[in-house]
Amino acid sequence: MVEVVYKGQLGNNLFQYCLGRILAEDLGFALAAEPIRGFPHTADAVEGARYESPTVVLSGQHAELARLRAQPPECRILLNGWFQRHEYYRPHREKIRRWLAFDDTVRPPATVPDTVVHVRRNDYVSNGWALPFSFYEEALNRVSPGHVWILTDDPNDPFFRRFARWQPRFSSGTALEDLRFMSAAKRIVMSQSTFSWWATFLGDPVEVVCPDPSFGAWSPSGEEAALIERDRFTCVRCEDPYTPSKRESWYQRRRAVRPAIARTVRRWIPIPTLRRSG
Repeated sequence: MVEVVYKGQLGNNLFQYCLGRILAEDLGFALAAEPIRGFPHTADAVEGARYESPTVVLSGQHAELARLRAQPPECRILLNGWFQRHEYYRPHREKIRRWLAFDDTVRPPATVPDTVVHVRRNDYVSNGWALPFSFYEEALNRVSPGHVWILTDDPNDPFFRRFARWQPRFSSGTALEDLRFMSAAKRIVMSQSTFSWWATFLGDPVEVVCPDPSFGAWSPSGEEAALIERDRFTCVRCEDPYTPSKRESWYQRRRAVRPAIARTVRRWIPIPTLRRSG
């Protein structure tokens, strides 16, 4: 049996599910993985051999697929890692796209977007992984962007004033709607994010511009993720991470203290009980 332990957010979970199903089908094992909301075929039954012990745990980014395929073990395989390496998934792209067909309830875009730019801000700013504006500027200068859409987790960030010349629009859907929107685009400008990578993999963009950063998870000193596909993407080198302007620093400090203020208010100001009349 292959059992999947989900870690992280949507993009991470898609890698974990797909590697589990690839392994289960290759080895003739049953798959134990919770369905992922928005992708109905992740609830498909994958039947096969079920071994409860011993347990082999795969973690981190590497899955040792060649060794497992060469001598299929009679064991329970527990996937408890990230597995963000494109070589595991590219040979299976067509069937993965069937597994990850969107549910009909996930709203598709009304029209095909010309260019979608993914700009991850909140946690990437705080941990030093945010890309500089120079990357996005060069990326948009390399393509004929047409109408530019921005997908982000913080549309109020004054960082986006830097994009004024392109008069961008912002998508405001759910995570699933945003992924479907981005995967429908003609051109994609990525962040160093699994969410970006899945949009390029599930869609058919004519152009993809990808960061090649010296910092963060996709850097040579990162977590051994390997999602920069140099034969499929136009890569733009990023030597230095994002440096905020004074206005942006002020905004980020204010945003950082909001949760603490909200917790203090909830602790010290009682919430009145509302009574129904009559």
